[in-house]
Amino acid sequence: MNNAQEVLLLSSFLLADDAIANGLIQAAERGVRTYVITASEQRLDKFLEEDESFEHKMVEQHKTLLAKLAGKVLLRSGEHIHAKFLVVDPQLGHEAQGWLSTANFNKALENSIELGIRLSPFSAQALAECFNWAFWCEAQRELRGPKRLVEIQSRPSLAPKRPSAPQIFATLNDSTDLRDQVLKMIRSANREILAASYGLDPEHVVLHELTLAARRGVQVTLLTRPRPAVAQGAAALAAAGVRILAHDKLHAKALVVDGDALVMTANFDAFGLDTGFEVGAILERKAAQDVQHTLREWIDNFPWEYRADAARGDHLGDFCPVDKGLRDGVIRIVANHRQQAANIEAPNALDLEGAPVPRLSPIPVPQELPQQVQFNWQVQAPRLPDGATELFQESASEPQSSTGRPRPKVPFDPPVYQHKKLKYVVLRTLAQADRAILLAEQLGARLVLKPA
Repeated sequence: MNNAQEVLLLSSFLLADDAIANGLIQAAERGVRTYVITASEQRLDKFLEEDESFEHKMVEQHKTLLAKLAGKVLLRSGEHIHAKFLVVDPQLGHEAQGWLSTANFNKALENSIELGIRLSPFSAQALAECFNWAFWCEAQRELRGPKRLVEIQSRPSLAPKRPSAPQIFATLNDSTDLRDQVLKMIRSANREILAASYGLDPEHVVLHELTLAARRGVQVTLLTRPRPAVAQGAAALAAAGVRILAHDKLHAKALVVDGDALVMTANFDAFGLDTGFEVGAILERKAAQDVQHTLREWIDNFPWEYRADAARGDHLGDFCPVDKGLRDGVIRIVANHRQQAANIEAPNALDLEGAPVPRLSPIPVPQELPQQVQFNWQVQAPRLPDGATELFQESASEPQSSTGRPRPKVPFDPPVYQHKKLKYVVLRTLAQADRAILLAEQLGARLVLKPA
């Protein structure tokens, strides 16, 4: 922008960067005819409702900067505007400069994973034709003062040149040249397709063609951002054999087919390829190689991969259900989780291994999913309950009385107690074990240890 001599054209879905806004104002103040086209405030407000990654703060900054630009630049807006690019002095022929960006002119230029392409003078002039058409023939409102976007009532009597260039493609109100080029490239693929898109519409013809390409043996790899809005599209592509990798900062849009590259501002959805104002550029060989190299680096380093068939045992570390998104859906898979279960009292003091297993119910740990849960519990030997009453038996060593008096009562050996209708044989030493087992069987009693 600092080198602009006569004309500066800027298109961005969102404009929320003070340095760029100041550059536009400075260009206008030194006499450069400065034109800007952005999305309408109504469209931005709708995006706040539809897209969880869209920030209220950025939209408010956009509105503030528009007020700052009022009276300094000629600015128009439209609900379908989504293209991002800058053209400087297209009228200068070989000195024309152009830059196509997948990023909005906001903090995404520094913080998101994007692509930016410096265009040839010829492509810059072709991009200027796209701008002129959208600005004069498709924009819906014009900035007439701070916070005064006024509906445009009339169109120019002499329409600008209709965009037509072999290397620049656009989505316009009555043109789907960009979509047609994307489909042409996918259908021509023989070996490999590398693609990047922030948005995925499962019903769109582009996704359908990608699935067909994968099924006919083309190696298809797609880069996207992991969020609920792409869940259905990712599932459809993965079912056809497309490899899907993701990064929470990905916003780039590109298509590389057998070495030929297209960088564009449109997502793989209807708004980008059917009804919006979008642009895309076919790259020359060196630039195409650079983009292909960049996409391969992303493939090697992106932290997330879509797996429709993933099982818990296949992976250790973070995973995210595709319908949740990274904001609150990330769960860590761990190899093992230890949990204390309720202690168990064995029914038989001499058979602790025969004790029943306690009820085992894993307690969920927030944001964690174990491959296996290890339960720990103690099996305790049964003990005589408090308040038990000792039972006695008739002495077998005493003769039966001739008078009919009962024999004297003597303790059992080992001793026997009763508590709440249950009988207990108390084991005092291991030497009594066999006798205690037999007695417990005879009386239907539990075999317990001597109280501590």
